[in-house]
Amino acid sequence: MAVQREAWRHRAWEVLGQVSAEAMIGWTRDGRVLVWNDGATRFYGYEAREMIGCDARPLLGIPGHTPWPPADLRGRRALELNRRHKSGTPLAVLAELHPIEDEHGQVIGVAEVGRLAPRTLSMARAQQQAARLHLAAIVESSEDAIVGKSLNGVIQSWNRGAERVFGYRAEEAVGQPVTMLIPPDRCDEEERILAAIRAGERVPPYETIRVRKDGRLIQVSLTISPVYDLLGRVVGASKIARDITAHRAAERALAQAEERLRAVVDAAPVVLFACDAQGQMTLLKGRALESLGFKAEGLIGRPFLGMPGGAAAGFAAQLARALRGERFTAVLGVAGGLVEIRWLPVLGAEGVIAGAGGVAMDITEQRRAQEEALRASKWELFGTLAGGIAHDFNNVLAAIVGNLALARMKLGPVSEAAAFLLESEKAAMRAQGLTRQLLGFAKGERAARGVVDLAALIESTARFALGGSNVRAHVLIARDLWKVRGDEGQLSQVMNNLVINAQQAMPGGGSVEILARNVSLDGHETALPAGDYVRIDCVDRGVGIEEQDVARIFDPFFTTKAQGSGLGLTTSARIVGEHGGRIDVQSRPGEGTRVRFYLPRPSEEAPASQAGGSVRPPKARILFMDDEEPIRKVTQAMLTHLGYEVCVAADGGAALREYRKKRYDIVILDLTVRDGLGGLATLERLRALDPGVVAIVSSGYSSDPVMADHERYGFVAKVPKPYTPETLDAAITPLLGGGGAPHDARRSAAGADQDRDAW
Repeated sequence: MAVQREAWRHRAWEVLGQVSAEAMIGWTRDGRVLVWNDGATRFYGYEAREMIGCDARPLLGIPGHTPWPPADLRGRRALELNRRHKSGTPLAVLAELHPIEDEHGQVIGVAEVGRLAPRTLSMARAQQQAARLHLAAIVESSEDAIVGKSLNGVIQSWNRGAERVFGYRAEEAVGQPVTMLIPPDRCDEEERILAAIRAGERVPPYETIRVRKDGRLIQVSLTISPVYDLLGRVVGASKIARDITAHRAAERALAQAEERLRAVVDAAPVVLFACDAQGQMTLLKGRALESLGFKAEGLIGRPFLGMPGGAAAGFAAQLARALRGERFTAVLGVAGGLVEIRWLPVLGAEGVIAGAGGVAMDITEQRRAQEEALRASKWELFGTLAGGIAHDFNNVLAAIVGNLALARMKLGPVSEAAAFLLESEKAAMRAQGLTRQLLGFAKGERAARGVVDLAALIESTARFALGGSNVRAHVLIARDLWKVRGDEGQLSQVMNNLVINAQQAMPGGGSVEILARNVSLDGHETALPAGDYVRIDCVDRGVGIEEQDVARIFDPFFTTKAQGSGLGLTTSARIVGEHGGRIDVQSRPGEGTRVRFYLPRPSEEAPASQAGGSVRPPKARILFMDDEEPIRKVTQAMLTHLGYEVCVAADGGAALREYRKKRYDIVILDLTVRDGLGGLATLERLRALDPGVVAIVSSGYSSDPVMADHERYGFVAKVPKPYTPETLDAAITPLLGGGGAPHDARRSAAGADQDRDAW
């Protein structure tokens, strides 16, 4: 029965010890702790697991040599004891000591029930008050909202920061539920917070939405902590709220700016990069990476030595300048292109240069465009100069060619001297061809389109170009060869260039094979669209062209011949391209060269212009106007030799005076006159006198728009300088008709004029 009573008392002691708010400690005679309740934990700060079973005297401030419990303890005793909190704070404790005796009445331990002595409470209250005042000063001066609330969620304190953040004055907020600051859709947050606070848990900082007095929603960062009383009990919570609306808006704006910058960098042909002081890449980003041959994943964190195209050495030299503090722009050759880099040093935290970076832009196309613009400017200047020279040169050639032709015609075809004169005449015409070629390339001569009989053009051009040489032409032309639409003079120039090149490639003589046939392309054989074309091949068995030169064969001024101008194939390619065709070259050294070009078949073939016949009205009257006296003389002689009645005039005024005296069947007008009316102005005045006037335009400036499109300006034909009796006769005869009256041609011209006006 005694044992049961003792067990009951021991169990009662444990239960009461755990529920009591006072510090209850069970000691052995040697100072070891057997019982330690929650009240003792709150008093002294130690957990039961730290104290039970150990000598607690040093921890609680009891001198180690002092026996505890007191050896003379008999019966219940009340004492004021000096103890120490775990934090080191001294405590005055009022303790009731109850001796624990064994069955023999010997004291084997003591049960201690303690509470804080009044002086400790006073001191604690004073310290708490001082801390409260200090904290109040901090709280009041804080820019953040600091709010105290009860465990029921009622606001108990409200600082000035809270007034600024939420808009309520303290007298409006204190005593109100904290839920007035919480949007309806977030009220469950408060329930979770209060549950955690009641359990003594610290709520991790988090971001949420709160509502101000004016109804505006704001983003806040919350830090919530439990508030304890003197006995360590949770009595409320302290909440610190920081308005981060502007901060988050700034972050979003920054993120948007970064995204826009990223989009710009990704879209722009630039690369952003940075290197540290050792030259290792720390940043490499931009759409232009691939075009420059970079791969960011292969360079980030590594030295720049892996840059493509042998650019590492140049990059290193530029980096060294930037690391010395220079800001500059430089150009670097990378992977066959050009990169412009704007360098600047990158400063570290202490203002010391920690690296370098910049913006790199691929300027390859820009430089090419600049060079092309410069080249175009040069060509424009060159064209202006060439135009003037060509005009004057052609005027000189006109006199030379005309006189040579006259002398040849007077000698007759059987004269040996006539053959020499013919060669001289052909040489002069080749000089005219070179002038036209140079001028057309520089100025871009406009094509005068008409239906062209390629079969006749090929045969006549080959025969003329190879006349007197040791090279013969072998011409194979399809019987049904389609006609094409184009400028007969320009296409003749192309054939002449190709035949002359073939002849010069065979200095020992040989044969040039010229093939012409109709073909239909499906769009895959060449770069041309699908359709019908005439294909012309010019093949020689000459010296051939080196492989590296074939790719440059159409470049301006490129030539493999000591006496070549480098313009023939360039001009030919331009002319063929402007006619909707394509030209290619195939060649092997020692085997020869094949030049092939295509010309599109017109959708509707118009009949080629036919000469009116060889019969002309006797003594047709021709008025010829030119400001160069040698040209007037030789042309008058050639036309007279052809059987025409000729009158010459030095300028437009003289031509008008002659025309007023009597009408002429045909008027040939020089387009450019230095002092006086030129051909176009003269024609306007002639048409006022005679709407049916038949006029031919003549000029040494073959790329003039009037020469390229003479009908638009009222002329019925053109004859470029220099000319021979044959070219003059070929231009005049169709206008006189096949034995009809010259007036028929004038009526036709008047009808054409009406069409132009309607256009």
